[in-house]
Amino acid sequence: MSEIKKIEHIGTTGGIDGDYSYSFSDNQIVEFIDLLNQVELGGKVDENKASSNGAVSYYTIYFVIDETLTIIPGEYFKIGDTFYEFDNYDELWDKFIVFNSTK
Repeated sequence: MSEIKKIEHIGTTGGIDGDYSYSFSDNQIVEFIDLLNQVELGGKVDENKASSNGAVSYYTIYFVIDETLTIIPGEYFKIGDTFYEFDNYDELWDKFIVFNSTK
């Protein structure tokens, strides 16, 4: 994981004062990247179809080359500015919940 400087988890519970931010430990970075490597994406999805209200978790990956990539896993998986079908959502979502619960 030498290409990754850090991963920051930013989220909201959808309630008042429900915002939070957390940086992963080195071990959590390895586990999260392993989880991302299992994700199977389908076709692109229109943003209006994919947008939701309520709780949401953002993960910003900071690379050592001073670039960042923000992803938002959910029923649809957002990478950068594009939403995709999350083909194996049912298989992996409980594993993402573990990271979504980390504060």
